[in-house]
Amino acid sequence: MSVKTYKERVVVGFGIIFFIAAILICRLVYIQLLSGQKMKELASASQDKLMSIEMKRGTIYDCCQQELAVSVEVDSLYASPKETKCPEAVADKLAPIIQMNRNHILTLLKKKSSFVWIKRKLTAREASQIVKLNLPSVGFIKEYKRRYPKGELGAHILGFAGIDNCGLEGVELSFDKSLKGPTKSIVLTRDANGHIIVDKKNMSFFSDKGCDITLTIDEVIQYAAETEVRKSCVKYNALGGCAIVMNPKTGEILALASYPVYNPNYFSSYPAHCRRNKAIADVLEPGSTFKPLIASCLLEEGVISPFEEFYCHGQVYVGNKIIHCAHVHDKVSFADVIAESCNVGMIQSTKRLSPQKLYSYFDAFGVTKPTGIELPGEEGGILSKPSRWSKISMAVLSIGQGISTTPLQMSLALAAIANDGILMKPMIVKTIRDSKNKIIKSYQPTQVRRVVSLNTARNITKLLRKAVDEGTGVKAQIDGYAIAGKTGTAQKVVDSKGYSKDKYIASFIGYLPADDPQLLITVIIDEPKTSEYWGGTVAAPVFREISKRVLPYLHLLPDSNIRHGSSTQTVVKE
Repeated sequence: MSVKTYKERVVVGFGIIFFIAAILICRLVYIQLLSGQKMKELASASQDKLMSIEMKRGTIYDCCQQELAVSVEVDSLYASPKETKCPEAVADKLAPIIQMNRNHILTLLKKKSSFVWIKRKLTAREASQIVKLNLPSVGFIKEYKRRYPKGELGAHILGFAGIDNCGLEGVELSFDKSLKGPTKSIVLTRDANGHIIVDKKNMSFFSDKGCDITLTIDEVIQYAAETEVRKSCVKYNALGGCAIVMNPKTGEILALASYPVYNPNYFSSYPAHCRRNKAIADVLEPGSTFKPLIASCLLEEGVISPFEEFYCHGQVYVGNKIIHCAHVHDKVSFADVIAESCNVGMIQSTKRLSPQKLYSYFDAFGVTKPTGIELPGEEGGILSKPSRWSKISMAVLSIGQGISTTPLQMSLALAAIANDGILMKPMIVKTIRDSKNKIIKSYQPTQVRRVVSLNTARNITKLLRKAVDEGTGVKAQIDGYAIAGKTGTAQKVVDSKGYSKDKYIASFIGYLPADDPQLLITVIIDEPKTSEYWGGTVAAPVFREISKRVLPYLHLLPDSNIRHGSSTQTVVKE
């Protein structure tokens, strides 16, 4: 081979190499500069998944820092349809374990997607059984599930959170934003098999949590209230019932019990009526528990004296309507009108007030509008303006008819009397703390307004003490304690047909110790199936039993000088 020929071949060889290199360089320039972003997106689409990660929901505590609602870490099941070689077989294996329809799972597995949720928040048993299947195209992501360690306790207060970590009822809903914390998004990378890889750099996201909330509720008092209401409802085969325990001086709600009950861990298994918070959502005619409010108006306006006497013949005509007393009282003082719940005496005395004046007191007591408690579903009272009152409105209002209120409204109104005439705003939450345990909001007792004078409030307390000592509330008596309270027995309204002749609401509202009230307890029993349906027979004993459980717990000691007769004595009917 000549030297010339060799050189030509070398030149040609290098030329080919340079040509190929030039092509490669141009291709790289094209890929990096012109198509780089597109290629990056394609790679990201096949490897990365942008997800919103739920933070650990804050804990809800009672006033003594007992856990009422917590979040626990659980596994959620996902699949990579593009990596699923035999979706029918996978669906067949998963369906019986996670108790889902096989065809629904199959539909998910056949989606043109690289990621689908199969089932969120599995049980430990479900997760362990799926792991044993060793399916290459499915995997787990850690999430949080809400748990209520006390079961039914406080369910109507707490409410519950759904599968998406959002509060749906109760405190969970009212304070959802605080409990939930900020939503964060992270990019989760998949390996070649489609399995999600959680980078350690992302683990800090999972350690974040929402705010913790401390309630005014005391789990011991809540348990006492729920237990005794349940006992009474079962005993009398009642439609339902509720009890409210509060501190009348601060407005703090210590217990809010409703029956029927439900377990928020399995909330979807219960009908809606079981989840109804009767204490704030039921609007009912209060009956005779309304009489202390009327009496407060009369004494405050100075139009009556506790010693003034009335004549009761067992009934009174108001227009063309006859209103009865439970029995004939003959001559009775105004103090006994309250103690023995005399309808005739109440109607006669209420005539001394104008409709406008009476309405202004109702408004001041807070029974014409919602209380503002920070729970969802609260209803307000139902009372028309005086301009729309009929000729008998004043008469029926004086005995607690023609107006509808919630149990909480009546509790706060009577608490105003117990609190020397000052209405308080209801409190259900004490503090909100961030993830570093720093208090970001603290709730304090709030005075709404003075409704009546201290003198009037204390005179009404004396009348209500007599109602328990000698009148309709004798079954609320507890030796060693002075108790002020009022019974109620309200006929239920039946649509537009008027009042039922066999459906009643038995109630009792009382506070103690009467001279320095620390507790106010409201008891409502809806439709007790008994011939003795009176508030003094059905509801007053529930007040007594709740009190007997709670008083020692709160270290409220008895006074040995206060003794009562047997609480089995005959109840004065209303």
